[in-house]
Amino acid sequence: MTTSRDVIPQIPNLYLIINNISKQSNVRSLLLASTAFGIETIFIAGQRKFNFDSSDPNNKDLPPSIRRLIENKQISIRQFDKLKHCVDYIHFLGGIEIVGVEIDDSSRNVEVSNECFKGDTAIMMGNEGQGMNKNQMNVCDRLIKISQYGHGTASLNVSVAASIVLHRFHHWALSASSSPNE
Repeated sequence: MTTSRDVIPQIPNLYLIINNISKQSNVRSLLLASTAFGIETIFIAGQRKFNFDSSDPNNKDLPPSIRRLIENKQISIRQFDKLKHCVDYIHFLGGIEIVGVEIDDSSRNVEVSNECFKGDTAIMMGNEGQGMNKNQMNVCDRLIKISQYGHGTASLNVSVAASIVLHRFHHWALSASSSPNE
């Protein structure tokens, strides 16, 4: 007989969608943050000006540590020509919610993570300058934002914001997986 103590809690999966990011340094930082927070699959939508080929020894877009993780099959990068194709694939996989990070009236505060995350989640960040465009916002199941307490800027660097959200997801996921299921 299996008891609830015998069941190992399943921590929800976390994914990152990289779309409409302009700067190479931010793409590289997003890739590194992904691995720091245990993301095993990164979705790339569009981003044609960047090279994600791990077999290219002259690739300046992939940090060497990311290249090694791909070669060792510890992470994978799934590339799509368009955001729609990426979203269709995520929906095909099933059970993954797309959560956009954007300052918007409908956005929920990431500090109240039980309102932001429900299970397997793909996080999508906005562009460094303009934030998320309407197309990106429309494919999201929900939007979240990071509260700011100072008056110095309207937004954070995209990789800094992503790291905060990825950390909050893990904080939520660990507490959710340790809660007893009724």
